[in-house]
Amino acid sequence: MILNEILMESVSTFWGLRLFLVAVIVFCSWGITYKNKDNNYFWYYAIPIIVFYTLIQGLRFNRGVDYPQYAEELQYDIYSSLHITREFLYDLFVMAFRNFKIPYYFGFMVYSGLLIWGVMLVVKKFYRYAFWIVPIFYFLTLDASENFIRQYIAIAFVFFAYYYYLDNNKKMMYIMLLVIPFIHLSGLFVVGVFLICTNIDFTKYIRTPIPLLGFFLVLTVVWDITNLDGFSDILQSTDTFESTNFEGYVDNSDKWFTEEGDLDKAKGVEESAARKLTEFLCNCAIIWFGFAVTKEDRRFNFAYYGSYVAIIIGVIGGSIELIGRMAWWLLPLEPFVIGGMFKPAKKYSITEYALMGLFILTYYVKFFMQVGKPGLFGSAFVWDIVS
Repeated sequence: MILNEILMESVSTFWGLRLFLVAVIVFCSWGITYKNKDNNYFWYYAIPIIVFYTLIQGLRFNRGVDYPQYAEELQYDIYSSLHITREFLYDLFVMAFRNFKIPYYFGFMVYSGLLIWGVMLVVKKFYRYAFWIVPIFYFLTLDASENFIRQYIAIAFVFFAYYYYLDNNKKMMYIMLLVIPFIHLSGLFVVGVFLICTNIDFTKYIRTPIPLLGFFLVLTVVWDITNLDGFSDILQSTDTFESTNFEGYVDNSDKWFTEEGDLDKAKGVEESAARKLTEFLCNCAIIWFGFAVTKEDRRFNFAYYGSYVAIIIGVIGGSIELIGRMAWWLLPLEPFVIGGMFKPAKKYSITEYALMGLFILTYYVKFFMQVGKPGLFGSAFVWDIVS
């Protein structure tokens, strides 16, 4: 069993590989943006990112709350006595691993590979902004992708769908969207947002970001997270989710939908004023300046309005885990909006330099301040296992 393994983990190896991956991502993203003439050399730069991300992220061991459970599912039918099944395509994948006795860590390599492959396909359509998009995507999703494992398998297909939408291949786009709920049922939420954002040009109805930013600011000021206590009572009074995979969440909704389910507190993350301020300023910047990005180029529609929905969910749910998981269906789109603010081969304004400083502080500095510290869930890779 996974939990009975003895680890010989090395924090220096953990950070050495992470920093190496950051260097690969930054260098190759720079190449995609500045040395990739007419997008002819995209894959020369994208393949190293995909390969090293897949290996370094995929070969982690026991990092993330859900890791032990998903590792065991790739080896044993842990739900056989409970008569519980997962979504069809996910079940099909893990059954193939069990039947062919494939080592479970190859499964995590597939999960990581699918995610970064999907992201890079979309980046190919926005290659002029890769220098900002890819590093920020890595910093933003690093912890979440290690924690919300099955959700991030499905998120990979959100990016595949986005790519085919940008490629004007509607048939493949709908196939990718159809895959999502068969991996994670709650992905129906992101499918709905995707279809709305790609079929409605909101800029025809919303001429300025003022109402969007105004709603965010008002909600930030007036919303009280204790309002979710009433939602918990409503859920527990219904039998809609009995005998489903969601029954456990409903039965414990007084935890999941209230401050008891605060993920940051559970991980021991301190709620600092500086962190709250930078997150607030980033949200304001994405809402205000991202609006001009999507108005100029409608291809950003899904990224911008999806990010906006995620930001609003974040205000409502704070760091309550279950609500945060819903926001994470869309939060990985934020780097595309941020990247769209900085066109290469132009002279930047003072405002744009200020925005660069804000995003560097929020993502790069936050990441590098953790260098040398053990990971929240350890620092192990599969080669650290001693049976």
